[in-house]
Amino acid sequence: MSMLSAQIDELRKWADQLSERENEFGVVVRALVAALRDAADTIWQLRDDLQRANAENAKLEASNELIGEDHAALCEQNAKLRELVRDLWHLLYDWLFKAHEVPYDELKAVSDRMRELGVEVD
Repeated sequence: MSMLSAQIDELRKWADQLSERENEFGVVVRALVAALRDAADTIWQLRDDLQRANAENAKLEASNELIGEDHAALCEQNAKLRELVRDLWHLLYDWLFKAHEVPYDELKAVSDRMRELGVEVD
């Protein structure tokens, strides 16, 4: 940003120097002084806009990092849920269609996994 500030200062310095000699050169100098001041003002505005955009970009990058972390955690939880549903299906299938009694230790393990995922189990 200091490069832009230096350019702004240089343009304004030239405008001030030319403005002091305006009577010597007339209309051309007045137009040049106005153009230099407009250019300096435009660069100033662009510099401010760039600073705001950089600050906003930094916020978005930080937000994206958080989203990435959340996404990874959600994917991991989703995988655990899929595995749990698969195992529950096997237990239910065995109980309903094979008329097997489901061992207590298997039910306990499944209910523990459900609690880990935030499902209330009696």
